[in-house]
Amino acid sequence: MATKEETLATDKLNSVVDFWQRANALEEGRNVVLKMVAQNDSLQNILHTLCENAQVYNKHVKCSVLRLDQEDQTLHPIASVSLPKSYCDALNGVKIGPGVGSCGTAAFSKERVIVEDINTHPYWNQYKPLALSAGLQACWSEPIIGANGIIYGTFAIYYDRPTKPEEEDLKFIELSANLAAVVFDNNNNREELLNANKRLSQTVDERNRQLEQLNEELQHTLKHQIKIHSVNIDSEKMETTNSLVSGFSHEISTPLGNALTAIEIAEDKVKELNIEFSSGKLTKTGFVEKISRLNDVVTLNKSSIKRTIDLLSRFKEVNTSSEHEKVSAFNMFEFFDELRNGVNTSLGEHKLAIDCMAFQFSCAKFALFQVLVNLVENSVIHGFKNMNEGIIHINVVDNDDEVLINYQDNGVGIENTEASKIFEPFYSSNRKEQSVGLGLNIVNNLVNQTLQGELSIVKSPVGLRYEIIIPKMTAT
Repeated sequence: MATKEETLATDKLNSVVDFWQRANALEEGRNVVLKMVAQNDSLQNILHTLCENAQVYNKHVKCSVLRLDQEDQTLHPIASVSLPKSYCDALNGVKIGPGVGSCGTAAFSKERVIVEDINTHPYWNQYKPLALSAGLQACWSEPIIGANGIIYGTFAIYYDRPTKPEEEDLKFIELSANLAAVVFDNNNNREELLNANKRLSQTVDERNRQLEQLNEELQHTLKHQIKIHSVNIDSEKMETTNSLVSGFSHEISTPLGNALTAIEIAEDKVKELNIEFSSGKLTKTGFVEKISRLNDVVTLNKSSIKRTIDLLSRFKEVNTSSEHEKVSAFNMFEFFDELRNGVNTSLGEHKLAIDCMAFQFSCAKFALFQVLVNLVENSVIHGFKNMNEGIIHINVVDNDDEVLINYQDNGVGIENTEASKIFEPFYSSNRKEQSVGLGLNIVNNLVNQTLQGELSIVKSPVGLRYEIIIPKMTAT
């Protein structure tokens, strides 16, 4: 029978043997990838082989490579192993940004993102149900960075339980991402070489003819654009004016019509009272009944006039470009503390998570406050309708010349057909609740006019996501 020392020695020897066998298998897998690169195999096949190599490293992992669309800054699955197709399809077209899962954040920050537990990490607030339904509870993502600093995408490893990486794990994911970068660089170089050869194959005369044709088309286009430019400007102004006037007329006609009806009813009741009083036929019961009816009419009239006043007040807020708020410097961390206190009552049981470092920023502070308060109220009223506990996540990034605010909730979201109309005045998907439809129009005007920034809706597999970019200003 083996002694304890002999058993330990045997186990240690087996561990060493297993390590070198796995190391040899990984090295063989990398050689296969490089061989496929040398043989000009397809990009997708090579990356799929790279993902398969991850399961040689650890049979329990699931792996994916997401490719970054440089123009749209969106991620798209190109290769994966052991991940559900429904999960990969949901990630297709997600725009990168701070706090957008592991891969969206890694591609945006150009740094490795380790999420040991998807259940608790704020980056996964919006996407946690999607990940958990796919059996995923940990995600480590490494950006794929090419030789010229180009971000090609991300290499990610998933686990079906919360998992913390060891030093060996970090080396593996970094090495795999570097190998993926070599694959992408080679693919880019090959495409550029093919395009260069194609261009060189054209004769000088052919290229000259193309240039002459393009020049003629350009001149024709410029003349046409100049001709219709003034017409388009007038048409857009008229269309905007008509839209505002038509929408406002439609909204205000109902409460004014109710008020007019109430006044006519009141006039009739007063006439009846006069007639009965003059003829001596007015009884106490009749008097009480008519006074009660008049009181109901007065209440209706008061409610209608109040709604008209509210509409006029909201309509006035649309014109945010005429009065510019003074630009001031303030601490963004303290600003978001003020925001949290300001919206606590509106939030109710819903949660607000804010990720913002302390830094100085100059802009129209009250306008920014209005923008975020309106977005929070919109999430609570529309996004979290019929939900007991929704989550809003705001992530703030301080860039060189601007500040990026990523706002997202896990509410019901909107249809694609609504996305193009959501900032239009008087557009609302909640007419039954008598929503005026000016809130997001005011928000859009504040961002574009007062803050001189940009506001856009970004595709998200869960809820609604806004991206706000505000340039840094000089305090006055």
